Amino acid sequence: MDYKELLEQSIREEETYVFSDFSRKDVWELGCALVQSASQMEGPIAVEIELNGTLVFRYYPEGTGKFHEQWLARKRNTVRVTEHSTMRIAADLKSRGVTMLEDMRLDPMDYADCGGGFPLRLRGGCVIGSIATSGLPDVRDNAALIGGLKIFFEKHPQK
Repeated sequence: MDYKELLEQSIREEETYVFSDFSRKDVWELGCALVQSASQMEGPIAVEIELNGTLVFRYYPEGTGKFHEQWLARKRNTVRVTEHSTMRIAADLKSRGVTMLEDMRLDPMDYADCGGGFPLRLRGGCVIGSIATSGLPDVRDNAALIGGLKIFFEKHPQK
Protein backbone atom coordinates (compact mmCIF):
# COMPACT_ATOMS: atom_id res chain seq x y z
CA MET A 1 0.00 0.00 0.00
CA ASP A 2 1.25 3.48 -0.86
CA TYR A 3 0.94 5.27 2.48
CA LYS A 4 1.96 8.67 1.10
CA GLU A 5 -0.87 8.49 -1.42
CA LEU A 6 -3.27 7.37 1.33
CA LEU A 7 -2.10 10.30 3.47
CA GLU A 8 -2.77 12.76 0.63
CA GLN A 9 -6.22 11.24 0.06
CA SER A 10 -7.02 11.49 3.78
CA ILE A 11 -5.99 15.16 3.84
CA ARG A 12 -8.24 15.86 0.84
CA GLU A 13 -11.15 14.13 2.58
CA GLU A 14 -10.64 16.27 5.68
CA GLU A 15 -10.61 19.39 3.51
CA THR A 16 -13.74 18.26 1.63
CA TYR A 17 -15.98 17.24 4.53
CA VAL A 18 -16.15 20.46 6.54
CA PHE A 19 -19.46 21.69 7.91
CA SER A 20 -20.77 25.27 7.78
CA ASP A 21 -22.80 24.44 10.92
CA PHE A 22 -23.87 21.26 12.66
CA SER A 23 -26.96 20.63 14.77
CA ARG A 24 -28.48 17.68 16.62
CA LYS A 25 -30.80 17.24 13.62
CA ASP A 26 -27.67 16.94 11.46
CA VAL A 27 -26.38 14.27 13.87
CA TRP A 28 -29.45 12.15 13.15
CA GLU A 29 -29.24 12.66 9.39
CA LEU A 30 -25.50 12.01 9.26
CA GLY A 31 -25.93 8.95 11.48
CA CYS A 32 -28.59 7.57 9.14
CA ALA A 33 -26.33 8.26 6.13
CA LEU A 34 -23.48 6.41 7.86
CA VAL A 35 -25.75 3.45 8.63
CA GLN A 36 -26.93 3.44 5.00
CA SER A 37 -23.35 3.43 3.74
CA ALA A 38 -22.27 0.78 6.26
CA SER A 39 -25.17 -1.48 5.30
CA GLN A 40 -23.81 -1.63 1.75
CA MET A 41 -20.58 -3.22 3.00
CA GLU A 42 -20.21 -6.97 3.40
CA GLY A 43 -20.35 -7.36 7.15
CA PRO A 44 -21.65 -5.46 10.16
CA ILE A 45 -20.30 -2.04 11.07
CA ALA A 46 -21.02 -0.19 14.32
CA VAL A 47 -21.34 3.59 14.02
CA GLU A 48 -21.09 6.43 16.52
CA ILE A 49 -21.10 10.21 16.49
CA GLU A 50 -19.71 12.30 19.34
CA LEU A 51 -20.61 15.98 19.58
CA ASN A 52 -18.93 18.29 22.10
CA GLY A 53 -17.83 15.38 24.27
CA THR A 54 -21.22 13.64 24.32
CA LEU A 55 -22.07 10.47 22.42
CA VAL A 56 -25.22 11.49 20.56
CA PHE A 57 -25.61 8.67 18.02
CA ARG A 58 -24.80 4.99 18.20
CA TYR A 59 -25.81 2.06 16.04
CA TYR A 60 -24.82 -1.54 16.68
CA PRO A 61 -26.19 -3.94 14.04
CA GLU A 62 -26.33 -7.68 14.63
CA GLY A 63 -22.80 -9.04 14.83
CA THR A 64 -21.33 -6.02 16.66
CA GLY A 65 -20.97 -5.37 20.37
CA LYS A 66 -18.57 -4.59 23.21
CA PHE A 67 -15.46 -5.42 21.16
CA HIS A 68 -16.48 -2.84 18.55
CA GLU A 69 -17.37 -0.34 21.27
CA GLN A 70 -13.75 -0.53 22.45
CA TRP A 71 -12.48 0.15 18.92
CA LEU A 72 -14.93 3.05 18.51
CA ALA A 73 -13.55 4.55 21.74
CA ARG A 74 -9.94 4.20 20.53
CA LYS A 75 -10.77 5.87 17.23
CA ARG A 76 -12.74 8.63 18.99
CA ASN A 77 -9.81 9.25 21.36
CA THR A 78 -7.37 9.56 18.47
CA VAL A 79 -9.58 12.08 16.67
CA ARG A 80 -10.10 14.02 19.91
CA VAL A 81 -6.35 14.33 20.56
CA THR A 82 -5.08 14.88 17.00
CA GLU A 83 -8.11 16.60 15.40
CA HIS A 84 -7.43 14.48 12.31
CA SER A 85 -8.86 11.33 10.80
CA THR A 86 -7.49 8.08 12.11
CA MET A 87 -6.71 7.04 8.53
CA ARG A 88 -4.59 10.19 8.12
CA ILE A 89 -2.74 9.40 11.35
CA ALA A 90 -2.20 5.77 10.32
CA ALA A 91 -0.95 6.69 6.85
CA ASP A 92 1.38 9.36 8.25
CA LEU A 93 2.88 7.06 10.87
CA LYS A 94 3.28 4.13 8.47
CA SER A 95 4.83 6.33 5.78
CA ARG A 96 7.45 7.39 8.34
CA GLY A 97 7.89 3.91 9.86
CA VAL A 98 6.98 4.88 13.43
CA THR A 99 4.26 3.91 15.90
CA MET A 100 1.81 6.12 17.80
CA LEU A 101 3.60 5.28 21.01
CA GLU A 102 6.99 6.26 19.59
CA ASP A 103 5.83 9.40 17.79
CA MET A 104 3.02 10.80 19.96
CA ARG A 105 3.33 8.84 23.22
CA LEU A 106 -0.23 7.51 22.69
CA ASP A 107 -0.91 4.06 24.14
CA PRO A 108 -2.47 1.69 21.54
CA MET A 109 -4.75 0.34 24.30
CA ASP A 110 -6.49 3.73 24.30
CA TYR A 111 -5.83 5.10 20.79
CA ALA A 112 -6.10 3.66 17.28
CA ASP A 113 -3.90 4.29 14.27
CA CYS A 114 -6.21 2.74 11.70
CA GLY A 115 -9.07 3.97 9.52
CA GLY A 116 -12.58 4.55 10.80
CA GLY A 117 -12.41 7.78 12.81
CA PHE A 118 -13.06 11.26 11.41
CA PRO A 119 -13.31 14.78 12.86
CA LEU A 120 -16.49 16.85 12.73
CA ARG A 121 -14.89 20.12 11.70
CA LEU A 122 -16.64 23.45 11.22
CA ARG A 123 -15.53 25.88 8.55
CA GLY A 124 -12.82 27.94 10.19
CA GLY A 125 -11.14 24.88 11.70
CA CYS A 126 -12.94 24.18 14.99
CA VAL A 127 -13.38 20.45 15.68
CA ILE A 128 -16.65 19.86 17.53
CA GLY A 129 -16.74 16.07 17.62
CA SER A 130 -16.03 12.86 15.80
CA ILE A 131 -17.49 10.04 13.75
CA ALA A 132 -16.27 6.48 14.20
CA THR A 133 -16.99 3.13 12.56
CA SER A 134 -15.89 -0.38 13.54
CA GLY A 135 -16.61 -3.89 12.39
CA LEU A 136 -14.56 -4.64 9.31
CA PRO A 137 -10.90 -4.19 8.38
CA ASP A 138 -10.05 -0.54 8.89
CA VAL A 139 -9.87 0.39 5.20
CA ARG A 140 -13.46 -0.84 4.77
CA ASP A 141 -14.60 0.85 7.99
CA ASN A 142 -13.12 4.05 6.60
CA ALA A 143 -14.78 3.54 3.20
CA ALA A 144 -18.17 3.20 4.91
CA LEU A 145 -17.49 6.36 6.93
CA ILE A 146 -16.47 8.40 3.87
CA GLY A 147 -19.46 6.96 1.97
CA GLY A 148 -21.79 8.20 4.72
CA LEU A 149 -20.23 11.66 4.62
CA LYS A 150 -20.64 11.73 0.86
CA ILE A 151 -24.36 10.80 1.15
CA PHE A 152 -24.90 13.52 3.78
CA PHE A 153 -23.06 16.22 1.81
CA GLU A 154 -24.95 15.38 -1.38
CA LYS A 155 -28.23 15.97 0.48
CA HIS A 156 -26.90 18.94 2.45
CA PRO A 157 -24.44 20.99 0.41
CA GLN A 158 -22.50 23.29 2.70
CA LYS A 159 -22.77 27.03 2.21
